[in-house]
Amino acid sequence: MDWYNKKKMGTGAPAYTPSPYGSMGTSSGSLSPTATTLGPMDRDSYYFSQLPLYCADWTYLGLEDKECVALSSYKEGFNNKLQILHGSKYGSDYTRGNGSDPRILDENIDSASPTSSSHAQYQKYQGLLPRYYDDPIVEGFDFHNIAEASVEYPITNLQWDPSMKNTGEKRVAASLEVLRLYKVSMNSYEQGESELLQTHILANNTSGSSSTSGSSNNASVTKGSGGEDINTFPPVTSFDWNKTDPNIIITSSVDTTCTVWDLHRSHTLLKVGDDTIDTATVMTQLIAHDSEVFDVKFIHNSSNIFASVGNDGSMRVFDLRSLEHSTIIYEPSLPLATTPSSIGPGASLGASAMNAKALLKLSTSNIDQHHLATIGINSNQVIIIDMRMPGLPVATLDGSLGGVNHAAINMIRWHPSSNYVLTGGDDCQALVWDCNNVQQSKTNGDSGIIIDTPVLAYEEELEVNNICWRQNTGDWMGVVSGKGFQAVQL
Repeated sequence: MDWYNKKKMGTGAPAYTPSPYGSMGTSSGSLSPTATTLGPMDRDSYYFSQLPLYCADWTYLGLEDKECVALSSYKEGFNNKLQILHGSKYGSDYTRGNGSDPRILDENIDSASPTSSSHAQYQKYQGLLPRYYDDPIVEGFDFHNIAEASVEYPITNLQWDPSMKNTGEKRVAASLEVLRLYKVSMNSYEQGESELLQTHILANNTSGSSSTSGSSNNASVTKGSGGEDINTFPPVTSFDWNKTDPNIIITSSVDTTCTVWDLHRSHTLLKVGDDTIDTATVMTQLIAHDSEVFDVKFIHNSSNIFASVGNDGSMRVFDLRSLEHSTIIYEPSLPLATTPSSIGPGASLGASAMNAKALLKLSTSNIDQHHLATIGINSNQVIIIDMRMPGLPVATLDGSLGGVNHAAINMIRWHPSSNYVLTGGDDCQALVWDCNNVQQSKTNGDSGIIIDTPVLAYEEELEVNNICWRQNTGDWMGVVSGKGFQAVQL
């Protein structure tokens, strides 16, 4: 993969193409305005929300040629939002050709009536692309909100259904006090009107196999299938939707457990009268850690093996075919914290209750199923573990950048099809790290290799709360900072 060798010019909107690390902040290395010099309304491939944002997931639907982005807010109180965006491509057809303005869709547009449709289109793109008249081709996305749902608590994780690319049915899952599943229903295709319909409420009911379904998108729904108050159940902290078998979802909870759910997609759906409703049941529930479980992920290309991290400071691996035992593949010997900054909404405990060795986030490689990455509480280091060599990291991504940066890393994401890791942190940067040489660390002693220089860097004005890849392609990344979601081309 050679996108990290691309020059900054000629790849679309130059303000949102990340720089090779080391060129940022220098007069010779910056060929265009950075994100910190532009207001929200001046940006391209950008969505501005009315609420502070935290979670994000982005996927591309080839069947519809649509970009689907799910965002969630992080606000104190009981007034949060789950927002669904559609992204439409612009710029790829606006070639200059004979010196014409690439923003003009028609050669005769200048003579068009101010009330004509072509004039209206010109006005739209004139305001959208004011700076790129020197670019032969401009590529980007126009994001717009098509549906949203109110939720009481901040969402800690968002994922699109992995089977969406094949089925075209838009479904998204969100973890908050429970795991809620939604589907995007198109009311009027011509007018682009949609709504979010809640299909499942999967509560962490340890007393039995709780399955809940419904068609309401109202956040005030607080009853489980047996009439229980879901607010009395232990909160869900995170989840993962299995990509090999999309019938399976696993959740983690503060009560030390992980729960595996079967969505019964391969079975006949339950019918009530003339209506068909979705169902889900618990496949298994196990005590995974000695204290709160903060994150859980399935191993690449497996529907049975998953890993989890938690407040006890351990990374553990389980196999659904043999749950009698688990393997602790990593425990930090020393606290990983490097900064006293506060933790994000992914953890439900107060700072005083947090273990100094706690592991907060987990990401699994999509290239080598033996490789996992994790970050600790308030840490600026990403620890990469090889399951075949438990105990010590095979590599460490040093977010201190040689000791000059003390800001914590908030999120890690492995590239969907290459051996690169994306991080976002309190230093206002989204960084791309090259992990292709991790295998060589096996001959470099017990400590593994230290990677202290990313290959790409993108800087925001505020802290980067979350990051995501454009799934199914990996040629763009999404950056969540403040109230905005910025698409960045690689």
